Amino acid sequence: MRHSPVIALLLILGAFLLAAQPSRGAPRQWRNGVNSQNFAAPARGNAGKFQTPTAADSAVYIVRLSTAPPLSEYRGGIAGYPATATWEDGSDEEENDDDRVPEMLLAADDSGAAGGESESEPESVDLDDNADQHFPNATAPAPADAAPETSSTSSARGGRGNGGSSSGSGGCARHRLHLSMDRPQVAAFASLLQRQQAQVASEAGVGDGDLLYSFKHTSNGFAARLTPRQAWRLQRHPAVASVRRSRVFQRRTSDSPKFLGLPGKVWPAVGGQSKAGDGTVVGIIDTGIWPEHPSFSDKGFSSNFPSGWKGKCEQSNSFRCNNKVIGAKAFYTGFQRASGKPALANDWLTPRDADGHGTWCAGAAAGSPVGLQGGGQVSGMAPAARIAAYKVFWTDRSSGEMYADESDIIAAVNQGVADGVDVLSLSLGGMDPNDNYFNDLAFMRANAAGVFVAFAAGNSGAPGQSQGGGYRTVDNFAPFFLTVGASTIARGASLASAAAAAGTQSLPLNAIAGAASTNSTVNCNGTGSGNSTGNGTMPGDGSGTTFTADGGITFATSSSSAPVVADFSSRGPLIPPSATAQPPQPGNAILKPDIIGPGVDLLAAAPGKKVGDPGALARLSGTSMATPHLAGLAALIIQKFPNWSPAQVMSAMMTTARVTDTSSSPIKSSTGGDATPWEMGAGHVFPPAMLNPGLTYDARDKDYQNFLAGQDLTRAKKEFPGVSLSPLAVRNLNLPTITLPRLQGSIQVTRTVTNVGGAQSTYSVSGKAPAGVKVTVAPKSLTVGAGQKASYTLTLTVDTPSKDFKYGYIVWADDQGHSVRSPLVVQPLSR
Repeated sequence: MRHSPVIALLLILGAFLLAAQPSRGAPRQWRNGVNSQNFAAPARGNAGKFQTPTAADSAVYIVRLSTAPPLSEYRGGIAGYPATATWEDGSDEEENDDDRVPEMLLAADDSGAAGGESESEPESVDLDDNADQHFPNATAPAPADAAPETSSTSSARGGRGNGGSSSGSGGCARHRLHLSMDRPQVAAFASLLQRQQAQVASEAGVGDGDLLYSFKHTSNGFAARLTPRQAWRLQRHPAVASVRRSRVFQRRTSDSPKFLGLPGKVWPAVGGQSKAGDGTVVGIIDTGIWPEHPSFSDKGFSSNFPSGWKGKCEQSNSFRCNNKVIGAKAFYTGFQRASGKPALANDWLTPRDADGHGTWCAGAAAGSPVGLQGGGQVSGMAPAARIAAYKVFWTDRSSGEMYADESDIIAAVNQGVADGVDVLSLSLGGMDPNDNYFNDLAFMRANAAGVFVAFAAGNSGAPGQSQGGGYRTVDNFAPFFLTVGASTIARGASLASAAAAAGTQSLPLNAIAGAASTNSTVNCNGTGSGNSTGNGTMPGDGSGTTFTADGGITFATSSSSAPVVADFSSRGPLIPPSATAQPPQPGNAILKPDIIGPGVDLLAAAPGKKVGDPGALARLSGTSMATPHLAGLAALIIQKFPNWSPAQVMSAMMTTARVTDTSSSPIKSSTGGDATPWEMGAGHVFPPAMLNPGLTYDARDKDYQNFLAGQDLTRAKKEFPGVSLSPLAVRNLNLPTITLPRLQGSIQVTRTVTNVGGAQSTYSVSGKAPAGVKVTVAPKSLTVGAGQKASYTLTLTVDTPSKDFKYGYIVWADDQGHSVRSPLVVQPLSR
């Protein structure tokens, strides 16, 4: 039978349309068991656009679903998903109780500090723009509730510490959300998420062999190798919130404990150096770890791990963990599939570090103390903390370049949260200036689970220095994590007061030249570049270990004041202040970096030449080096205050940061002149004050969700299904900094503080207004009870317009020695 040309054409067209449909028919109606609904077609792509790869070859993509929130957002049931509801995944299986939303175990209430708002005086005060710009209180108050050097603070979570003694941290319950994956309800819901992900992938024609990772803890989604057509299908799927190409990240490649004042006031406040960080787990997402290094000796460490630890060690004949390094895993699926190379160059497919970057960072954050020839020792910031190493960096065999695929990084973050880490340190970067906050949701969900995250600011230097004349160079600008810049330290000097430094041992110069071992660093100051490695004998037990270098390591011994913002440390803002024709970009509305810390010419652990070697040492510079310092310090705060949120830990560091150097002059920039907040954030970390900040600025998951709703409400509704959202302006996100680009006329900003000082106190405000801006603060004083909250409002009015950013600060101070400082960064564009 012959068909007419029209009928033939219709048959061909019909066959084409059928071929374009997903392989398993139309998407199912996804229901949450509470409010059944059909999902509206999503907006096209990420941030409104979807960029199809130009090459016909497949690539690795990150896909996030809107069918349900991830495990990290549960608190025994959340809005729209109560713990008694039954979930349905669209399958034909019979409903049963195992598909109920899990009742997550929380050690403490997550609603913020106890108590309500405290009454405050209604009077306001105007800030002077000619006030002293230095830190108003150069000496720190004693850490709150300082503990003697006993075992009473050995564990932060009521489990067992290094010595097996019970916790005595005031009975505080840990804010950290530990997911009990062995509970049937939790495991059933995790399985449900994975089945939903597989179903969505299948409906887009994605085979099981192309599914690389299933994300369930900090994201509900998956990573897969997709063709452009599969990516297009997923982007149009009603159950998909976003689809985007996986990004590529790169590394951000002394006695810093003494310089930071740890021996005098900080370590004693948490039970002494031998207990500093006890009960906490620091996760390092990097190039792996060299477990035989004396920095990671487990002498004195009990086999009773912190009570919230659920992780495992990926062991092999060539890699073993111990009671110090308690978790390790390698992630390379995304790298291999993205590069198309089944094998990796000069590396182990285990957590073992073939590069040294991760080993260095792990030692700086939480390495055990190691003695030096000639006396003294080097130590990580939290030497009693346990370490979990997640290896995500690999060397491409064809190009010789080392990088990490984003899918592997997100998988590592998910694993760290599931394992029960308290801190994640990521000395990496590579984010595009056009990135948006939604791309960092995995880290927001880690924050929601109570995990503190520290990111490197980047090594791109001052604006225009290495960006082809561009302005912003800082990486990692989301508010959910701490972004760390780098600074120098001064040999033999300390940021702490004379009292804080009393009793510490000064290392002789020959010990520095031959310096030893492990973790943190040796007193040194300089601008040298490149890496050096010393060779010698290092006993593997970490007891009285000494290390003799071959003389190849040298250090500058300048006595100039420190810190100075390192020349390579990345800066903000995102766009030039003169570029007023476009609206503020994400990197402009939030001050980044948040803080600076030691990151120049620092010595720490390095791998050996073959498996079983105790390793060596390396001198490195970079924001990669500063980041683990801050991560280790965060572990000390978490140990002391286990019920604090990650935002409060960030606040404690930032509001007590120093803006003066060892000579009491303003911190300098490597580019000349005084450093600005766009270079140093809130200032240089000052540990003697961070354990007693007085007040903290807190923000929880709901605040960040509303913040993202303020960025893009439509997308936020897809990312946070079933959650009631109230869009929040960036300026009113409760951060310890205040940043206002392109200010026109007058605007109000509100902040809320929580009294963590242990007793009621009255705080009075002072500060310095940015040039050309009138600042009024109301009320002028806050009387806040212990554990209570109080709010204040700033009214900022342009007086003298300028296209440049202007800087000031406010300080809330009481009669107990607390000084809570927040920088003001304003671009007074017009009246």
